[in-house]
Amino acid sequence: MAVVTPMETQFDVRFYETDGLGHVGNTVHVGWFEAARDPLFRLFSPSLSLSDWPLILASYKVDFLAQIYYGSSVIVKTWVGRLGRSSFDVYQEIWQNNTHCATGNTTMVYFDYVKQQAQPIPDAIREKVKPYIKEV
Repeated sequence: MAVVTPMETQFDVRFYETDGLGHVGNTVHVGWFEAARDPLFRLFSPSLSLSDWPLILASYKVDFLAQIYYGSSVIVKTWVGRLGRSSFDVYQEIWQNNTHCATGNTTMVYFDYVKQQAQPIPDAIREKVKPYIKEV
């Protein structure tokens, strides 16, 4: 099986993202995952223009594996876990200090907002996405 290099995004952990227990609150993970999808979104909409946005979120799931703390940045690694006819899964991991802290899986749908329905993902976009497909 070939090694697939992920898209990587680094975030500084901000003090206000910590909770009363001293670790990053669980809602912050979802925000990091969403922001780290921007490079992938550019494959679908290079300008990231909301006036012709082609994607809609169908679901997401987060598994918390280790606590994240203030003081060290995190890296979010992003791959495509599955590429279907009109939808795809985004598989992501959060790492801090070489520790795998969280995993996220998001299902996105290629969507026509005028017709209010899913559309097949165009072949040209499929070709751009293929290098980031990782079997999970």
